[in-house]
Amino acid sequence: VPVSPWPRAFAAELNSSYSAALYGSAGRVPANLRVVWPALLSESARLSLNGAVACHASSSRHPPNALYFGDGAIQHQQTALWVHQPGDMPFAPSGSTVEVSHCAYSGARGGDDVRPSRSPMWFHMMPGSGITVEVGRTLLASPQTFGHARSKHMHAALVSGDFRSFHRLLRNLTEAEEDAAEVRCWREARPQRRGCFPALLAYDSVQFPGWRRRCFPAPGCSSSELVMLAWGLEVQFVTEQLDHVRCGSAPHALRRCTPTDASVRQQGPSCLRAARRLPALLAVKRGNRCSLPVPLEPGTFGDRFERRADAEAARLRRALGDAVAAVEADHALNPILRPDGSFFVPASP
Repeated sequence: VPVSPWPRAFAAELNSSYSAALYGSAGRVPANLRVVWPALLSESARLSLNGAVACHASSSRHPPNALYFGDGAIQHQQTALWVHQPGDMPFAPSGSTVEVSHCAYSGARGGDDVRPSRSPMWFHMMPGSGITVEVGRTLLASPQTFGHARSKHMHAALVSGDFRSFHRLLRNLTEAEEDAAEVRCWREARPQRRGCFPALLAYDSVQFPGWRRRCFPAPGCSSSELVMLAWGLEVQFVTEQLDHVRCGSAPHALRRCTPTDASVRQQGPSCLRAARRLPALLAVKRGNRCSLPVPLEPGTFGDRFERRADAEAARLRRALGDAVAAVEADHALNPILRPDGSFFVPASP
């Protein structure tokens, strides 16, 4: 655990029972921690956070390891307590693994529309999340490589699932050159999602380092993004892509995630519903005098998408059987079911 001004009870628990719940053993919390899940803390550790958490997104004026709530700015992840770290995450080279956060989303991201059936799955690179992905063959879409304007357009193209435009920007083609290449591809009967754009077949993922627009309007707030080209949709929860994500601690103890893993439960359907339903999160917000979420108006976009989360939670319960309902994020609702069938409940005072 990094050196910090954190309350003693909170800091001590991170590398003991909290680490055991998230990674399967103590002492696994990374030094460059960027996210904490309050649902995995004991009541005494949560109480120690009273007065120690900022209610809004981090800024460059905050010290390293400052704790804050993101107000949904970081991919609308509602179960998280964020940890401010100066600087951006380093580029993850091809074949490496990285911890990530994701919450299913459909709507506008930074002014660009997410298309439910087309937009690929986006992750924020977040040490301490407990979910790991392999980047595969990856492309660094940085302003240093492609220029600010071009990398911005590349980002917008992938948000909306416009692989044609992304391919044109990647290869720096004219519209006419791209049209000719796409026509040839379709005539050869290869109309897969990326099949008509051969340059994209060389990559499994794209990284956008330090994408500050995702944390607007917080000065100095940034989050590096990872986009998976070969699998997943932005509208999906991680519970719908368990074949591609890993749990446990890297690099030697990674394994296939299960729906009841603690990290999956934070980023499954609860990632959208937690703001109104998660006792642990509400307790920390009250203890720091942060505003509480208001009920959603029936029929609004937020209400409709939360119903999508309800449907995914119901699907998981059906798949797991009535005897196993551990798909919510909060241990007060359900204990954590480990892969070996044993239960883990965070320590109580």
